[in-house]
Amino acid sequence: MNLPNRNIKLLLLLGLALIAIAAQRSATISNHGYAEPNSCASCHQAIAANYARTAMAQTFGAVTSAQQFPELKDGSFNHTASGEQFTIYTQDKQPFLKRQLAGQDAVLTAPIHYWFGSGKHARSYISRINTGELIELPLTWYAEQNGFWAMSPGYDRPDHAGFSRKLTYRCMSCHNGFMPLPNPTWEAGTRFPAQMPAGIDCQRCHGPGQSHLDAAQKGLPTEQVRKAIVNPARLAPERQMEVCMQCHLETTTLKLPATLLRAGREVFSYRPGEPLEDYILHFDRNSTASSSERNLTPPLPTSRGTVPKAERFEFASAAYQLRKSACFTQSRGALTCTTCHNPHEPSDTPAAQQRYVTACHNCHQSTLPKLIAARRHTTEQNCASCHLPKRRPADAIHTAVTDHFIQKRPTAEPTGQRIERHDGNTPAYRGNVEFYYPTKLLKPAEQELYAALAQVKHDANLTAGLPALSAAIAKHKPAQTEFYFELAEAYRRAGSLPQAITLYEQASARAATDWRIFLRLGTALTALHQPQRAAAALDRSQTIAPQEPAIFEAIAHLLAQQGRLREAVAMLQAALALDPTAAHLHSALGARLVQLNDMKGAEKAWREAVRLRPEAATNGLNLANLLANFGDFAEAKFYFQAALRSAPSFADAHLAYAIALASHGDAAQAEQQFRAVLAQAPNHYEAHLRLGKLLQDRGEVARATLHLRKAAESPEVRIRDAAQQSLRRP
Repeated sequence: MNLPNRNIKLLLLLGLALIAIAAQRSATISNHGYAEPNSCASCHQAIAANYARTAMAQTFGAVTSAQQFPELKDGSFNHTASGEQFTIYTQDKQPFLKRQLAGQDAVLTAPIHYWFGSGKHARSYISRINTGELIELPLTWYAEQNGFWAMSPGYDRPDHAGFSRKLTYRCMSCHNGFMPLPNPTWEAGTRFPAQMPAGIDCQRCHGPGQSHLDAAQKGLPTEQVRKAIVNPARLAPERQMEVCMQCHLETTTLKLPATLLRAGREVFSYRPGEPLEDYILHFDRNSTASSSERNLTPPLPTSRGTVPKAERFEFASAAYQLRKSACFTQSRGALTCTTCHNPHEPSDTPAAQQRYVTACHNCHQSTLPKLIAARRHTTEQNCASCHLPKRRPADAIHTAVTDHFIQKRPTAEPTGQRIERHDGNTPAYRGNVEFYYPTKLLKPAEQELYAALAQVKHDANLTAGLPALSAAIAKHKPAQTEFYFELAEAYRRAGSLPQAITLYEQASARAATDWRIFLRLGTALTALHQPQRAAAALDRSQTIAPQEPAIFEAIAHLLAQQGRLREAVAMLQAALALDPTAAHLHSALGARLVQLNDMKGAEKAWREAVRLRPEAATNGLNLANLLANFGDFAEAKFYFQAALRSAPSFADAHLAYAIALASHGDAAQAEQQFRAVLAQAPNHYEAHLRLGKLLQDRGEVARATLHLRKAAESPEVRIRDAAQQSLRRP
């Protein structure tokens, strides 16, 4: 990287980036053996028409006008937790979602381009931005009570993702049909082609259909035509059920990890009839530890273990719940999803309801009359209404779905106000992560590698996982890049940058065209103040992916570290030219402009960051600090309070607000904020020092001394010396 010539290179890269994005948008869908989604209807008209009415067929689509769904004509919702108001409105037949922070003029609007979810329970909406990424919008329409608006699952929190949550390939893979992707093996990829399918088609369950279609059109014998497509009904029960479990098996929506895509597999690469474990692996919490033990770090699993019996009910847990049922375990594989469900018909028709009853009676026809005669069972024939009741999932409380855990006496629904569970309000799981499906891999090398990888992926079991994955890699020397990259990521999160750098380099040697690896390597080298090596890695990353704003941001950080602030600003502006909706880039730009003493420019950047992400506490805090020192203190107070509403336990926000209050003569409120800091961080020496000085100035010597003595214990010389000096005051 020739850093002095960055400005010239910058213009070239921007041009290349825009060309690359334009090319991506005009790409057509390559079929990979898939036929056009509507091809099946030409021969299977009745089945196709019936299937089109199912929820599965209505998982995704483009919003062509506000008339398409009644709820998009107008609507509004006030979100108390974040203090934001959301409004649905239409302009030139295009529906939009507007978001406004209460008490402020700044608004943000997003066009509604797509819908996902059938509307049977709920329907959410998506906006496409100029990078080709899809943003899940924070407002969802729920079908209960004749329809109402509320926050989307995971958004009912003060610090929700706003207009910034990007849909990933893994998320889309269960809501849509096959599509070609720029990085098909990257589950967390977010860039989608312009042409997208409209929901799950027949090929999700039957596999790619082009060969079948060709055989039929050529008039080949019937048996050859049939062999050219997968009919799940002809598969073994285990393979049949896996066709459903590719999307309907989820152990949890919280971080664990619940699944790991097999190294080297593409997101849309599962083919009905192949073992599901060859495509994706499922994991769960420790199945044997008590709740009090689950925060400990047990050893890695060495045996198959047992099917976990965790008592959690979440939205996409149908197969997970069913597999806990005695009906399932005692059927020895005979009970599958299609025992009760016909995937070609809607689940709420009279025929479907009768099918559920028949499925139960087929097994219990001899015992049910005896129980009724003994008055131990009602004469009610709708078995599902009692034994598979509808419940509110912990992660989506505004709707009710069937609990597939078949029980004699179903779990009672909790009473009182429900609080939606998500990673923001649920303590992170810290303990052993076990194989769930399959319970064990047949190849010892794969067993060791994936078992260890599951421990570190979301930091659940780093103490055991880091050495275990490191040892497994050293022992088996896997060819796949993913193991080296994920271990590097885990070491980085654990603060072990030298080890991370070594692993990033090993990963890059195996995937020389993966820009993410070189970006991470360059970022880690920057943190270790190795500018030449960092520049080389970032230059390589940018050569591979010239349109990635994250790379520009990383280069800007490296330049700023070298004191080249104006060049850093230019890099951030280049990143924003590619993605002007990225609030974190505006925030970073504001910080660099402050370093250049450009306070007006910084204020403009930080106001835009707040407009884009008012829910992010750091954005509000940055603007509040600037306004407190150079602008309107009344407005600064508003943003201090908004930041604390988003993050009530943000100690540094309380501290900054306290300092600002004290400097503006409000000692009483300042004291409250200093005490709020100490409630979150009892050893916050800066807060002890400032509170001690405030109390000392008020003549409360005894109380001041307690805090100043605590501040004098600080390992930071500045704070320790200031505290000791104050203690010597007469």
